[in-house]
Amino acid sequence: MPLEHKSRREVLDAIKTLSSISELLSAHDGHFDYEIDLEVVVYGRNYSGKKVGPYARLLTYDPGEAVVTEGEWGGNTFYFVVDQSVDIFINTHDKGEVKVAQLAAGSHFGEMSLLAGVPRNATVKAAATGPTRILEVQRPALRLLRKLPRFGDILDSAYRSRGRDNTLDVLKEIANLTPEMMISLRSIAQFKVFSKNHVLFRQKANVDRILIVKEGWIRRSREAQGQGGEDFIGSGFCFGLEGILRNEVWAYSATLMGRTEILEIPVGKLRSETRLREALTKGLASFEPPALGARVQYPTSVRARYLAAQEKLIDTGLVDATNLLVMDMDLCVRCGNCSLACHNIHGQSRLLRRGIHVTRLEAPRPAALQSVLAPSVCMHCQDPECLTGCPTGAIGRFGAGQIDISPSICIGCGDCATQCPYNAITMVPRSPKKAATEVGFAATLKNYLRVKSDPLPPAVEQTDDLVAVKCNLCTGTPLNPPGAKSRAYSCEENCPTGALARINPREYFTEIEQIEGLMLIDSTHAIGRNIHRSDPTRRLVHIAGILLTAITTALVVLALNRYGLGQRLLGALNLRWITGIVGLVGIAAVMTYPVRRQIYRRRARPLRYWMLAHSYLGVIAGIMILLHGGTESGGVLTTALMITYDVVIATGLFGALCYLTVPRLLTKIEGTPLLIDDLKARRKELHSELSKIASSRSPVLSNLVRDRVVPRFISLGYLLRQYLKRESLEILLGRAKAEFNGVAVGLADEKDRQALQKAVESAATLRRVDALIYLHRLLKVWLPPHVASTSLMLALMMVHIIQVVYYASW
Repeated sequence: MPLEHKSRREVLDAIKTLSSISELLSAHDGHFDYEIDLEVVVYGRNYSGKKVGPYARLLTYDPGEAVVTEGEWGGNTFYFVVDQSVDIFINTHDKGEVKVAQLAAGSHFGEMSLLAGVPRNATVKAAATGPTRILEVQRPALRLLRKLPRFGDILDSAYRSRGRDNTLDVLKEIANLTPEMMISLRSIAQFKVFSKNHVLFRQKANVDRILIVKEGWIRRSREAQGQGGEDFIGSGFCFGLEGILRNEVWAYSATLMGRTEILEIPVGKLRSETRLREALTKGLASFEPPALGARVQYPTSVRARYLAAQEKLIDTGLVDATNLLVMDMDLCVRCGNCSLACHNIHGQSRLLRRGIHVTRLEAPRPAALQSVLAPSVCMHCQDPECLTGCPTGAIGRFGAGQIDISPSICIGCGDCATQCPYNAITMVPRSPKKAATEVGFAATLKNYLRVKSDPLPPAVEQTDDLVAVKCNLCTGTPLNPPGAKSRAYSCEENCPTGALARINPREYFTEIEQIEGLMLIDSTHAIGRNIHRSDPTRRLVHIAGILLTAITTALVVLALNRYGLGQRLLGALNLRWITGIVGLVGIAAVMTYPVRRQIYRRRARPLRYWMLAHSYLGVIAGIMILLHGGTESGGVLTTALMITYDVVIATGLFGALCYLTVPRLLTKIEGTPLLIDDLKARRKELHSELSKIASSRSPVLSNLVRDRVVPRFISLGYLLRQYLKRESLEILLGRAKAEFNGVAVGLADEKDRQALQKAVESAATLRRVDALIYLHRLLKVWLPPHVASTSLMLALMMVHIIQVVYYASW
């Protein structure tokens, strides 16, 4: 561990020796030019009792001690070499760790990881000749130090220089460039960073440079009669090779869709370097982008879907997440267990089931639509905007690559929450009041058999003593203990249907995978899991459940045909006893599901597997109990037990059918997914609008709304139409208005005509909202009878067992 120098005077002396930031100490007339910035960076400053800074630490490293390590996420600090030097090492496939450079005193390093949002690309060690002093600077100081003209220029120059060198190192391997070629290429290549909407080149302009896209997304468009169109291209491609040997013009225009890093090589200068030109032409040929529109050779309707999904994923920034949470709405049963699980693991839910909705094609056919919701939860962006405004450095990128917040450093200013474009950071009381909970066996049993979800905490009303919270990938919780070989996420682990998945967006969304090149692919995005694409355990549970159900049923039926229920087989046991015991064991196994549903704070295998096992074991137990009962109903208690068991099975099967069909029906008619609370609020608004129009002063308008509009749309037939036709809301409203166009034209007053059209729109929308609310309720309507009949069945079964054991002992 390095030795930290506590003296602030030593820190000031170190800054004085560093030419790039020595301006921080510049003074005139006895006053520092950057007095407040200097105080914050070196000493720290109190704002209304809350400490901000210091941001600089002076450390002494032993000879050969590592300062940063290759592959580590280090997006919170960068460094200056105060004295001695540091050595830079990289890991190679054949030679292991190899020294590639040395940085002298006054140099700085680590800013690439901080600015680009990527892991460290090299290991930096203190010189082997003696102890080395290093000035460690935290991320919040960067915006203060950038005010220094010299440091701002040096930082930008260093970023471009290292970005250029990193990209050239890739080209060296691809094109087998010699050291002499690398020297020539380094002298003419430029690394540039462009902002969103910059036009990279225009159609029909001369191809005057080769462009290698290191990071970013490009919209290609072409204007030509019969050949127009557009598509999108990602990083890892090379543009402009056609202009190396001859004068050519660009076949299309290219506009940047966000911050983009590009290596430029001027064609004019390259033409004079014959060997370098030939090597690059050969090496980069396989990285040219496909012709515009050639990559997706599908029918027009399919290609339009792909392009629409690509554009939305890029524009919303979902594709640039390093760990994205997505919900497949065809699987989501709207139970809210994901948000509840987040609340139980963190004490405050950090998962809001509203967010960015994408409709895409899972496969190249029009029917393969997938409705995906990316909830308002942290995406752990590669270039996080939330980090730029934090005055204390409380929010940063931590060891596992996640963006996280240190509560002890957070002062509750809310800058990170306002900076986040995805509403993924929440301000909550630092010491929230705990809600009163019932205790005791009765309360525990009631909780296990509950139907309603736990109430979420009330809205935050206080304005002081707040702290920022957000998703941290369940780091530091019992779900991810030290030494765990894999990561677990509470929301994903506790989804009963597997609708939630933590994914790598560039692999999950095949339409994005198709438009990325392979030149500069790295491992910085390969973090999330994708249970929608591959879930071997789920498949194994299905196979085991089907086989176990078939085998046990077949064996018992064969045994019954041969021996009957009463003939003894195993000592004193006959098939009635055997089927009863097997059924009882099955019921006991089935009841482990509500127990697992209460486990949030430790790993207990994903809830989706328990749900599948619950279903299959319930079917097996049901078959065994039905065979156990035979053709005789028995006494009153036994008959009641069989009836309640039948109800349990029937409601369970109905629930399974609802889970399979209702979410898919919802996604087909709802458009953007909505919570039932949102739907209820919207229904209330629409009722109010209709009532206001119906009570209009115009008798003609009032009568039309009451006698024709309301009966037409607020009817059973129009409700059923929502489920059968499944039109989009825009088409539905267009047709509804068309029905009353003739009536509207007959009204003399223009305001009445507009009000009638508004009433028609409100009534038709109201019926769509009603249809969605009924589907939401259908997902839960089977639960109360299922839980109630299960409770009654368990009570009757205990009586039955006692009765059987009592009579058997005589």
